[in-house]
Amino acid sequence: MKKTVPPSIIRVIKNPETWNPTVFETLIRNDIENSSGPLCASDELLVALLVMTMESLIQAHMMVMENGPLYMYNSGEATSPWIKIRTECLDKVIKIMTELSLVTRFRAKAAAKPTSVDELFATA
Repeated sequence: MKKTVPPSIIRVIKNPETWNPTVFETLIRNDIENSSGPLCASDELLVALLVMTMESLIQAHMMVMENGPLYMYNSGEATSPWIKIRTECLDKVIKIMTELSLVTRFRAKAAAKPTSVDELFATA
């Protein structure tokens, strides 16, 4: 049976105003500390960058939802710059999560019980 995406991440995608960076940071920190011990200075920086990038992603997503995926330039209609920002942020989030061993660990323990952070990023 396929597991569904937790309501919390669906809520944030559908209604980005519900985004809470403090809750997200806490979940990430807890997951890393539970799996590999206390965070070192470089991990602290990566967690801060992850939260900041997620904040940018959410803001870009809000703009796309508000204004649509297209933008009217002087030369005509084209893809909104917010789409590019959102896509770039998604790429950066995956890279930062990989550096924190959150992505590879998620794949490796697919059969194990997922943590709250794993559930945030699980696919439907």
